[in-house]
Amino acid sequence: MLSGQILDTMITSCENAKSVLRRAAIDPSERKTLTITMGASVAAEFLGRTPEALAKAEARGRLPSPKTANNGRRYYTVEDLIAIREALGIKAGKLPDERAVVIAVQNFKGGVSKSTTSKHLADYLALRGYRVLVVDCDPQASMSVMFDVNLEELIDETHTLSNYLSPRIDEADSFRKTIKRTAWPNIDICPANLGLQDTEWELTATIEEGPDAIAGAFRMLRIGLEEVRQDYDVIILDPPPAMGFLGVNTLSAADGLLIPVPARQLDYLSTIHFMQTCREAMSLVSKFDASIDYGFIKVVCTMFQPNRTNEAQMLQVMEKTYAGQMLSTPVLLSEEIKNAGIAMSSIYEINKPYGSHQTYTRCRDNLNAVFRELEKDICKQWPSRLSQLGTDRLTEAA
Repeated sequence: MLSGQILDTMITSCENAKSVLRRAAIDPSERKTLTITMGASVAAEFLGRTPEALAKAEARGRLPSPKTANNGRRYYTVEDLIAIREALGIKAGKLPDERAVVIAVQNFKGGVSKSTTSKHLADYLALRGYRVLVVDCDPQASMSVMFDVNLEELIDETHTLSNYLSPRIDEADSFRKTIKRTAWPNIDICPANLGLQDTEWELTATIEEGPDAIAGAFRMLRIGLEEVRQDYDVIILDPPPAMGFLGVNTLSAADGLLIPVPARQLDYLSTIHFMQTCREAMSLVSKFDASIDYGFIKVVCTMFQPNRTNEAQMLQVMEKTYAGQMLSTPVLLSEEIKNAGIAMSSIYEINKPYGSHQTYTRCRDNLNAVFRELEKDICKQWPSRLSQLGTDRLTEAA
């Protein structure tokens, strides 16, 4: 009983501290708002155009002139990028009759930058013009917090991911009802909530009900995503760090895997176990559903410090053993990413660097290079974009 009282006291203290931290990070508004601004060169990069092309379109009246700050700096916002794409006919993503690409960012090992990578990937894709849905399947709810979801508000909510996945709820509700808006105009989220841990146990209980119940429990998320796969271009799944029923649901629903791995021996060895477990899970699920396959499986080196000899050597080992499945650019360890995380933000959401502007720019450019490579793998999953990529390669060769 004493232990329970101690835990109750600690929980109450932590809840109060969380509210204070949240207000400090997102102050002064109750809800997170986007204040992203960018110059012409950064805006042009996300649009896939040159600054000169933007200036020419503005001079010809095809685009309005950019906004001007008090110091005379001309800048663009996320909403401006959306308007420019519409005005210039810049189409990102799939055709209306094609389906969203579902990516699971997964690794069992804690501290590998799984949720941070997922958050930055979502923001990058949004800036590139894609419609993104984030599905937080981890009871820890890190992604939900970074997208400013108030988890306490979900306690009495009936339309949650845990309720949708729960086998104890007789009437299958709509997955679409679990989706919430975010501060981003083109990112939505299906947040995690406290009931997900209970749902894991409830799904596990289907083992006693026979093969049909197990098969249904493995495919719950996949079935739910079918409702919305034409509404988005990319769906990013943030799974729990374990291969229970929630983890298998994300693997079953995904079209592609992104596996974050730091260039450290312990993380490398742990990832081998993760891949073995994934393979075993896929073999198990294939007994119930033979259609599950991945268009791509990519490993990304995270939190890389090139000046450390042991990490540089480990990166070489990873490049050899992952045999063409590894993104060529590692995500560099940066204080900018760490400081942005403290403010519950990504690099893309902050305008003022915590350190030098040069460090911030190097960090953003590094992330752009990493995700640009993954973006190509995403586009290859759409027949319309695959043919376009082929045409682009022929044009470059000529």
